[in-house]
Amino acid sequence: MNLLNLAEEMGLNPKKHSLSQGGEYHCPCPHCGGNDRFMFWLGKNRYWCRQCNSKGDAIQLCRDFHGMSFHEARSKVHQHPSLPKPRPKKQEPILSNSSSKTWQSKAKAFVDAAHGRLLIDQQAISCIEQRGLSLETAKAFRLGWNPIKSFSRRSEWGLEETNRKQWMCLPSGIVLPSIHENFIQKVKIRKSNWHEGDLYGKYYEIPGCSNAIPTFGDYNENIAVIVESELDAMLIMQEAKDLCACIALGGAQKRPDFTLTKWLKEKGLILFALDFDEAGKKGFIYWAKSYSTLKPWPTPEYKSPGDYYINGGNLKEWISAGIKAYLNKL
Repeated sequence: MNLLNLAEEMGLNPKKHSLSQGGEYHCPCPHCGGNDRFMFWLGKNRYWCRQCNSKGDAIQLCRDFHGMSFHEARSKVHQHPSLPKPRPKKQEPILSNSSSKTWQSKAKAFVDAAHGRLLIDQQAISCIEQRGLSLETAKAFRLGWNPIKSFSRRSEWGLEETNRKQWMCLPSGIVLPSIHENFIQKVKIRKSNWHEGDLYGKYYEIPGCSNAIPTFGDYNENIAVIVESELDAMLIMQEAKDLCACIALGGAQKRPDFTLTKWLKEKGLILFALDFDEAGKKGFIYWAKSYSTLKPWPTPEYKSPGDYYINGGNLKEWISAGIKAYLNKL
């Protein structure tokens, strides 16, 4: 697929402007809108927005606006637009994702079992309460508990197996499902044995998860708060769900897909509240260029909303102050 195919698939309705460089096309920018500020050249396989300076090739377009990995984007670009993908042979292992029935069934069973364990395990209940979450919030978001590290065959989840990759590890810790209309988008585990300096990070995402960034709260809310972790998003919904919706990026450098981009552009105000560290500050540069209603709103103290709350901060008052500070000025 070339840039024209991808732009048409995204509903950008590109218009041919000239024959330069194999064909020059103009259309609205998926980042910053407009009418014709987003330009691409088929012969050069390059795009550029003269407003927000987004630029790259067809693979970069898939990565920036669809949240794809490099390998997923490359596969998408090399797919012929007029030909369906060939069906894998039944006897071959199938590389799956969260849209497959096998993965959904296995993920649901894991989430249900983990949720049931959390409700009867005082250690697990204490763990989530230490992070400021109530048992009612844990029930609402179907949080779970995986008490011991275990291993599962990838094929049982509908995932491809190779000689070097046959098993997947399920570490012990808090199980964090992201569920939208009974569809499990992601399952992450906040590892119980994580420590500073751990090379593998505190969160583990089960292979096969969707690339979609999860949203929390009322989808029709006019105000959105962007945070880094799912636990922070759930905590904000616990304390201030009548004020805003929330999205959890899962990492400061994550980017929204086309659907989430469109949703965010409809918001009257977006409060940017990523962890107040170097990664969060760098991430703000991209978001500020992309969304005209986005404003910085870090917590008054501490690095994240969760840390602020468990040290006595009032999340509802903090968000209310952000709304009062910005909404009337936009």
